[in-house]
Amino acid sequence: MNRYGRRPRTPYKKPPGRELTDARKACNTALNRIRAAVERAIAHLKCWKVLKTGFRRSLEDFPAVLRTVTKLEVFRVYGLY
Repeated sequence: MNRYGRRPRTPYKKPPGRELTDARKACNTALNRIRAAVERAIAHLKCWKVLKTGFRRSLEDFPAVLRTVTKLEVFRVYGLY
């Protein structure tokens, strides 16, 4: 569990000898879209000198900055919030 008391979401695995249901495939697709957007946001942070030169603001602000960059990336890629 993480600090918020939730477990990380992981994709459903295919059962042995069977296929995933359409609902589980849709869930995996949605989860993978979010994961990909977060990974791209982290890559953008690495390209900007935020992580190379150090974060120059209070570390208390870092989670808010990371959330903002992630939301902007999701909006840029999918037009979603």
